[in-house]
Amino acid sequence: MNMKKKSNSKQDGNALRHYLRSLPVCESSQMAKRLADECKVPIYTFNNWRSGLVRIPELAKDKIEEIAGRKIFNQE
Repeated sequence: MNMKKKSNSKQDGNALRHYLRSLPVCESSQMAKRLADECKVPIYTFNNWRSGLVRIPELAKDKIEEIAGRKIFNQE
């Protein structure tokens, strides 16, 4: 069960990282900062989400997709 949570963290982190890499280079870091601010977390927590070290809360996923204006994460 713990392994499943870890793999979901990695998948979500990969999806977030893929989205940020799809942006122009000059916009990527600004968007990361904006997403962290809008989710009300420090940038280091956002970076942990992006790297897949910790799970992204469901409400934060919804907020990220709302700001991005597109679907990023696979809901199961």
